[in-house]
Amino acid sequence: MSTSGIFRKLLGAILRERQPYNPRILLKTWNIRGGKLYVRGELQVSIPIDFYYKHVSKYTTNNGRLYGGVDTNVDRINLAIVDRGGRLRDVKTFWLEEASRKNCPRRRARSVIGMAVHDMLRYAYHHGVKTLFLENPEVLGRLKLLWIRSGKRLHRNYNYKVSMFRNTVIEMIALKAPLYSIDISYVSPKGTTHSEEHDEITRRHRLDRHTASAYLIALRGIERHATIQKDTV
Repeated sequence: MSTSGIFRKLLGAILRERQPYNPRILLKTWNIRGGKLYVRGELQVSIPIDFYYKHVSKYTTNNGRLYGGVDTNVDRINLAIVDRGGRLRDVKTFWLEEASRKNCPRRRARSVIGMAVHDMLRYAYHHGVKTLFLENPEVLGRLKLLWIRSGKRLHRNYNYKVSMFRNTVIEMIALKAPLYSIDISYVSPKGTTHSEEHDEITRRHRLDRHTASAYLIALRGIERHATIQKDTV
């Protein structure tokens, strides 16, 4: 059995701290050579998420005071960074084109998505982002059905990509954000595209439509946080 990198460190911590885990052996291939059976597989272990964060976190503190809005699409992740007053500070696009192709192997797609997600989170952390606002996957799923029924599809693979891809990216961002000490909050994506407010932001700040959506998501998130804080006072 062999492993490397962060997984070697994590396995060492599991054994050293005697952390309980659930094992599973995944058989991949087998054959018989010279009358002997040879197999190739993986030993997979499941551990508590808190234990994972404890041992693999890249940044244990975050003194940032800015907010980020994230818009996910089938070929990109758009990040808009704003301050507490909603002023736009920075924007950045992270590309996922290879992973979005339908014939891209699942393992390769997850690798491409994972690298893009880490690039985005690293960029957000080093640019002072403390909280990221993401589209609510549950609401996004319901809106997906409306988009499909209304015929808003770009090509024959649109249904496949909308139903599987965007929520996968959102879930991975939410899973990896604690490694950078970045908080996650969800907002409804309704109205963040194809609305008068969206079109106005696109013109005023000269943004592409995806970055404008990310900016709107950030603004919605700040408004939601302000409302929650007001109600708890």
